[in-house]
Amino acid sequence: MKSADILAIIDEEQKVVEQYENPAPEFGEEAAVEGILELGASAVIVRDDTLTQSAYKALKGHVKFMPTSMNNLYEILDKLEEVKSGATDVIEKLEVSAS
Repeated sequence: MKSADILAIIDEEQKVVEQYENPAPEFGEEAAVEGILELGASAVIVRDDTLTQSAYKALKGHVKFMPTSMNNLYEILDKLEEVKSGATDVIEKLEVSAS
């Protein structure tokens, strides 16, 4: 979450995307994680380089992770089914780091 500018909630039923300013730059990563959980997200789409060990630990068990190398929301929306197919409960790279 260290470099994400926005938190976007993709509601497939309503076919809308709600965007929220990421509080992390002002209040720290903990606020971004708390915001994600408060918004009721069931999954988090993250670029490989944005999810830190502490954010991963805080979110693990609450959401699924959808790793991607895509850089913008429009690209993600265009390929959403592909991104969703990569959903996982754990990110092995961060699991190894936790040991």
